[in-house]
Amino acid sequence: MADLHDSWQRDFDVYDRVKTLGINLGAREDAVPAPSGRRICMVTFTPSGLVFTSGTGGGVGAVTNDDADVESGYEAGREAGIAHVVTLHWALHPFGTLNDVWYCVKCIGMVNSAGGGAFSRSPQVVDGYTTVFHDVFGGPMSRFAEDGIDASLSGWHARSAVAGFDLPGHCKIEPEMIVQIDPQLALRIIRERGPHI
Repeated sequence: MADLHDSWQRDFDVYDRVKTLGINLGAREDAVPAPSGRRICMVTFTPSGLVFTSGTGGGVGAVTNDDADVESGYEAGREAGIAHVVTLHWALHPFGTLNDVWYCVKCIGMVNSAGGGAFSRSPQVVDGYTTVFHDVFGGPMSRFAEDGIDASLSGWHARSAVAGFDLPGHCKIEPEMIVQIDPQLALRIIRERGPHI
């Protein structure tokens, strides 16, 4: 791993957390289908080592300020977060693993809701997505944290949580994530497989 500050180093295997969280990594063809007929790719690797995921949907239906709706949106965010962890695993395979993610950079979370200020709780919905990355890679909101302190901050990230969208497939949430990996690993993937998957 890069010469990162100690707070971003991990002394745990990410896959131990994946197992504890009950995340099923499944099969590559289910997580990252062949490119034939797809409009967009699932993941893009850059020479700088930044890795961009396309948006993925979670849940169905619009979210209101109702507590039950927000909780349902939070769970939809977790569903989307798990989908992205699985996608990243298979996008890195066979060249690398989730342990090669140095840290998470930025999440953009879009929430299906009425516009014009009618909905004000998008951060709570997108928290469902964010906590998955804290749980897997380490962060203050992680279930492994004690008093908001985890063994690593590598899952902590910048974020925008915005609402007022009609989302594809009427999903509740469509988040994206950017993570950082070793630029040398990214270049190897780009050379040997291409930048998109």
